[in-house]
Amino acid sequence: MSNQKKRNFQIEAFKHRVVVDPKYADKTWKVLEHAIHEIYNHNASGLSFEELYRNAYNMVLHKFGEKLYSGLVTTMTSHLKEISKSIEAAREECFLKK
Repeated sequence: MSNQKKRNFQIEAFKHRVVVDPKYADKTWKVLEHAIHEIYNHNASGLSFEELYRNAYNMVLHKFGEKLYSGLVTTMTSHLKEISKSIEAAREECFLKK
């Protein structure tokens, strides 16, 4: 056995490149943005939260986290501005309901 050479095998991680559609981030963000609007409109019964979570996770995984974050900030800011306008327009007795 001493005559046989020992071979050192090294197992390397599988390197596999994922080719992402150039419009992936925009398409995925549109799906998420639509879902956010549906949630704001209290119409979330038709949404798959698992799919939405997976879409957000994949955006971050494929290095589109900044787009996801800035889109979320923009969408929420827009929604809050609409709410503030309706509160400003409300009369005093309806203020607390708004």
